[in-house]
Amino acid sequence: MSDETPTPARARKPRPQRGAMEALLRIVHTLEVCALAFGALAAWGVSRDWPQPVAFGAVALLLILSMRVLGRPWGWIVSLVAQIAVGLLVLVEVVWGLVALVFIILWIFCFVKARGIEHRRLAAGLDPRGAPGT
Repeated sequence: MSDETPTPARARKPRPQRGAMEALLRIVHTLEVCALAFGALAAWGVSRDWPQPVAFGAVALLLILSMRVLGRPWGWIVSLVAQIAVGLLVLVEVVWGLVALVFIILWIFCFVKARGIEHRRLAAGLDPRGAPGT
């Protein structure tokens, strides 16, 4: 028999609530990653050439990694760089230009909406991330 007492599990700090910017840009990034997966399959089916799906995969990976920093004040800049990469895929597959344009417009719309929501919350004296005001 052991005399060890069970140690309580290390308590996790609760994750701060997501702000409008982080939430909306995460949605856009997730949709883009899904579209990039299908775009890579289509590019492979049309060309049977490796650079195209690899480029799509690299941009999808960039989008996934950029979601980790969206909660930071400068996270939207990383997201903007990822959007530029999405747009540059038109150099790899011309048809992707229309899809990229739709997603970039969606990103701009979500960015502007999130900024507006956060500014209204600040003006009302509330936490812009949605937590109760202090």
